[in-house]
Amino acid sequence: MIFGKINDTKYLLRLERGEEVISAIQSFCEEKQIVNAGISGIGSVDDPTLAHYRVDTKKYSEKQLTGIFEVTSLLGSIALYEKKPLLHLHITLGDENMHAFAGHLVKGIVSATLEVIITVFPSTFEKKYSEEIGLKLYEFK
Repeated sequence: MIFGKINDTKYLLRLERGEEVISAIQSFCEEKQIVNAGISGIGSVDDPTLAHYRVDTKKYSEKQLTGIFEVTSLLGSIALYEKKPLLHLHITLGDENMHAFAGHLVKGIVSATLEVIITVFPSTFEKKYSEEIGLKLYEFK
């Protein structure tokens, strides 16, 4: 990965072919001590795994897609969870037939490139696990 610092609150990252999306961004956030931020991006990934959450069962169902997919939208947030930055990413993908797939990004390997903008927030909001919902949710104090 290479990156440029746009200003004190924005970074532009270019993930390179073969990098795993979540672990690369996670490492960057830990290195730069980014604990609250918004993420957006575009690019392409190979063989991504997506998930869908059902609040009634409190379970994710996962689906691994095979092939090269355009990332038409990568959106998410970074928050503190157990004193570390936690990424929560959703993705919309397109296949070679222009069919769309969307969900929670579980895993994806960069195909050609992935361009990511991280907008840092001047806060330290944390997420806590909610027994009722079954997810890690923002806790505002």
